[in-house]
Amino acid sequence: MDRPRLFLSTVSEELRTARQAVARTLRTLGFDPVSQDDFPTGYGELRQWLREQLDSCEGLIQLVGDGYGAEPPDIDPEYGRVSYTQLEFLYAHKQKKKTWIIVIGKDFPRDKPPDQLDLPRDPGHPDPIDFQAERRTLQQHYLAQLKQENHLRHTANTPTELDNIVLRLRDELSALRERAEQGARRLTRLVMASLFGLTVLGGGGWWGYQQLQHGVQEVGVVNEEKIRAHLQQATEETHRRELAEAEAATDWKTRQRLREAADEAHRVRLSRIGELAISFAEIEGKSQATSVFQEMTRILTEQGVDEAIVYMGTQQAAIFNTVRTRAEAAREHNRADLQPLLQTAGLHGAKGQAKEARALYNDILALEPDWPDALHRYFWFLADQGDLARVRTTLVDARREYDEAHRLAQRLMDKDPSNTEWQRDLSVSHDRIGDVLVAQGDLPAALTVFRASLGIAETLAKRDAGNSQWQRDLYVSYWRLADMAEKRNAVKEAGAYWKQAYEVLSRIDKRGLHLTPDDRKFLAALREKIRAGAQ
Repeated sequence: MDRPRLFLSTVSEELRTARQAVARTLRTLGFDPVSQDDFPTGYGELRQWLREQLDSCEGLIQLVGDGYGAEPPDIDPEYGRVSYTQLEFLYAHKQKKKTWIIVIGKDFPRDKPPDQLDLPRDPGHPDPIDFQAERRTLQQHYLAQLKQENHLRHTANTPTELDNIVLRLRDELSALRERAEQGARRLTRLVMASLFGLTVLGGGGWWGYQQLQHGVQEVGVVNEEKIRAHLQQATEETHRRELAEAEAATDWKTRQRLREAADEAHRVRLSRIGELAISFAEIEGKSQATSVFQEMTRILTEQGVDEAIVYMGTQQAAIFNTVRTRAEAAREHNRADLQPLLQTAGLHGAKGQAKEARALYNDILALEPDWPDALHRYFWFLADQGDLARVRTTLVDARREYDEAHRLAQRLMDKDPSNTEWQRDLSVSHDRIGDVLVAQGDLPAALTVFRASLGIAETLAKRDAGNSQWQRDLYVSYWRLADMAEKRNAVKEAGAYWKQAYEVLSRIDKRGLHLTPDDRKFLAALREKIRAGAQ
């Protein structure tokens, strides 16, 4: 059964990242999100496409910020002068769709700052200030209208608050989904009854009836659980093979080292399975999913990881040749074609096939060197390879992987310094390099990179006190620096860092944010350190 659809509306240049986050949450709640970003090239007039999409959706969620956004080339005969984003809500409301408006507060991180929004595209425009001011006035009038009609019931000042607002709508969304599914079931029963009637009247159509019934039951392009199961199976097979190789070693020390390396590699691959399985479902649900990707996903669901990789091997040369012939203007189409290969690199990584994964990442980035998604995924692949090298081979090998990961993180930061995910990637790379430097005995160099990581962790933690991951990163940074101070016999400095680590971890606990069992052990250990230092 097709999942019900919800339209996500916002000004893309201001809040695209926020909309993507809401889309991820809605998928976990059983909806397929639709947005203006799905508008197909060459379709025609955008307003007509928006109306068609909204007609097929159960409701609309709109994120309202400072931006007015793009507007149609002429005044709309029904709604007057409005932007496309405003039109989306007004049309949905008129069609009696369920609507939710979420106002985005001034402190919420935006993809583009407010003073850069609603400026003319023509750099030679005679009066850009007046152009912008006019559109800001139109947006303020729109907000005033929403307020007057009592649509403004939710405000989000941080990404965490936005996610919580959507999750709190769970009951309303569940009722909406149930209504959509009831409608789908009624339609299915009507089709079945009609076909059965034809069978009775015409005879010989029972086979067609059975096929239609089977088709209705099998609707759903991606089965995330099946993909997850196949990935799990592939990972377990790789683990068993690596353990068998370890047992073939001739001395017990080598066997033990190889067993530990195999277990660590298994842990890393398991940690990536959930994200990889979800990403298949997310991409399949978008209009950018190509026929190759759909076939690959079907093979993965029905036959498993090995067959999916074999199939993509038959497609790889054709995909690369197609991409190489395209001009820069087709960049987004290139990335859509490369997406299944990027997913394949993740599959290779999940099977422990580092050589194949690395080659694919490098080939992809040779064609799309500025693709943030590819850079980000390759960063984490290299970080994982560095972690494995510390156990399996040498610190020199680990440092080489971490240095390359660091260069990728820096490239992402250079492209978008305000992106908090790229900031955290850079902080992680500092920590990994610092750990190697400590193991090599270069404490001064390690102290420098740990302090750089702390600077990023403090900035992120201050930005959102409700983000448990960022708060945890901060206490770990203080822990590392306290440990470094003890190694240098800087007792007073160590005590200060231990205290800061304890205060951060205690705040996480008091706010009711997530703490792992290890975190709770560390909290108890820190409490003892603070108590011992006070005596």
